[in-house]
Amino acid sequence: MSVHPATGPYRQGPADGLRGRAAVLRERAERLRGASAGLDWKGPQADAFRARVEELAARCAVAAEGLALSADQLDGPAGRR
Repeated sequence: MSVHPATGPYRQGPADGLRGRAAVLRERAERLRGASAGLDWKGPQADAFRARVEELAARCAVAAEGLALSADQLDGPAGRR
């Protein structure tokens, strides 16, 4: 029997959950950028595609920062890391 982290005895607090999601978004941004850089595709359509992927990666990074800020606010002054 497995224990789901959101409902089991190892449940994280809301701030930790936000930090975890922020980390996932940061990783996703890095993976998007890496995959885009590794494409062996040339031409104007490739450049446009890479620009769109970079926009998406940037949005992931901005969202991650917002989640991290929210986590810090949830912790309050005493719990900030």
